[in-house]
Amino acid sequence: MMNPRVLPALVLALSSILVGCIGENEDVVFVEPRIEAPTADVEPGVLGGTVTGSFKLTLALGPRASGPSTVQIGAVAITDAPNQQSVVSGLSLISNKEFPVTVQPDSEVTIDLLFDHWDKTIPQETQDALCLPAGIRIATTIQDSLDVGATTVASDVFKPTGCM
Repeated sequence: MMNPRVLPALVLALSSILVGCIGENEDVVFVEPRIEAPTADVEPGVLGGTVTGSFKLTLALGPRASGPSTVQIGAVAITDAPNQQSVVSGLSLISNKEFPVTVQPDSEVTIDLLFDHWDKTIPQETQDALCLPAGIRIATTIQDSLDVGATTVASDVFKPTGCM
């Protein structure tokens, strides 16, 4: 007869081993976005400044997804460090891939994006907000065809260049 304490210990040991077999994206059934390598450059001007920059948007989908996903990007903004308030919105994007982007199960797609505020200048208060010591983030939403609703994503906090 088996000791009654052995069975729970055996189940716990086996489940720990099985959990260790699940890969990083194994349980991702909806697209998981990441913003990486964010940059921003603030150019002060007499009549207002400008802001330009870039970032990488990585879209990951695990092998257990029900099929490929079509992903659309939403509006991109520069936010404050806590990601609670938009500092600059309405950024125009230039992408190395055309949206919508298709992400296949068990894969990642990385998109290089440049942003600009084009011919719009930003007032001094906005320049000051971009240059606060706490830093800024780049934030956007994506619409994943496998999911209902939009998914919000923001970069890590970083400091723009060009601040005085």
